[in-house]
Formats: sequence, C-alpha cells, structure tokens
Amino acid sequence: MLHVDSFTRVAFAGNPAAVCLLDAPADATWMGAVAANQNLSETAFMWPTGASEVEGLEGEPARGETFELRWFTPSVEVDLCGHATLAAAHALFSAPGGRESPLLRFGTRSGELVAALRGEGGRGRGCIELEFPASPPRPLLDGVGPTRGEVALALGLPVDKVRASKRVVSMIAVSRRSLGGLRLYLGYLSPAGGRPYRGLIVTAAGSGSEADFVSRFFGPAVGIPEDPVTGSAHCTLAPYW
Repeated sequence: MLHVDSFTRVAFAGNPAAVCLLDAPADATWMGAVAANQNLSETAFMWPTGASEVEGLEGEPARGETFELRWFTPSVEVDLCGHATLAAAHALFSAPGGRESPLLRFGTRSGELVAALRGEGGRGRGCIELEFPASPPRPLLDGVGPTRGEVALALGLPVDKVRASKRVVSMIAVSRRSLGGLRLYLGYLSPAGGRPYRGLIVTAAGSGSEADFVSRFFGPAVGIPEDPVTGSAHCTLAPYW
C-alpha cells in the first residue's frame, strides 16, 4: 500500500490517493473496507493482467503492460478517477528497477485508459500523460440530479447554467463569481426523489494567463464533501470550455 500525492511536486499537497498493488483480483467488499479504513477521497486497487500491443497516446502501436484498475471512495466504488489513476501509474513507474515499457494500459469500468511516461529522469520522475474519455455536458433532464434552484440554494449564489454529464459526474453548474470563498450547503444536494448524481462541479472562466478556467468539485453522494482536485471532472470541463 502506497500513499501518493497527485498533481503536485510538493509533499503533503495536491490530492492524496492510496494505491494497493495486488497479485490477483480481490473481493469488492474487502476493497471497500480497505478504502474506508484509508479514508482518502480515492483508493486504487490494481493487479497485472499481462502484456500486449497497445496504442500509445499519439496513435503509435507499442508494447505495454496491462493491469486491471478499480477505485473506491470511503463509501462506494466509482467508475472513473483521475488522480488515483495518476497515482497508480506513478507507483508502477517509480518501482525499483522501473518498467520495461513506458506505456501502461488499465482495464477499468470506464474502458481502457492509457498512461505514458514522458521525459527523462527515471523512477517515475518524468511527466506522466493520461488519456481519458471525453464526457461533454448536456442539457439537464428532468429527474436527474438536483434542479437549478436546488443548486443555487446549495451554493448560496446565482447559477448561470446547469448541465448533466453522463459518464463522469451528473451535474455541472457555472457561475461568474469567484469560487475561492464558496461554501456548499450539502443538505440541499442530498440524493432524494429518485434523482441520483455523483457530484457537482462549480466552474468559472479563469482570469488572466494563469488558467483557462477554475473549478471546484463536491461529491457528498459518494462520501467526498469536497475533492482538492478531480481529474475525472476534466473529462467534462475540457469539452465544456
């Protein structure tokens, strides 16, 4: 079991994930209990499934190692997680002796994900690139997730747009106001009335050249009041912006 801080070069920053490398598949109930004990936003479990020809991030065929990968919050299993996938790839690339191939292929509940090690340095110190599926947001459908009014109450500020995302998260709310001091009133977003959702992205256009957009992610329905940084949310954020 490893503890990895993703999306940062500084210890005790970024978004932490636990990574558990197994020899073979494990019982889902046991994995859920381990994740609850870790009490991090995500715990990744993976086991090797062999080696095969894979398509790299630039479309070139290359030989890479394959692993099965599953993610658990402290309360549920999720279909996709960005920072724990990055943590899993980093754990493999940083292992003593390194990897024979700079490509890793993960079989997941969201399909195949590819991780590629770029740059020099060895022992996982290069840049790891991930290829994730796009999940463009769509107009909100009745009965799916909270209403625009509920989102506005939960955020305590006006909401410009509410959109649904089928694969990664159920809701996206857009506001022009600063998100730094935002406080979420979780009671307004409790799953009820047959309207399930995984989480809520609040996003706004960036200012200046530091960022194209800013965002925060709240996932009370999956046991994560707020995630420091959410890679899977960018499957929706990138095509939206």
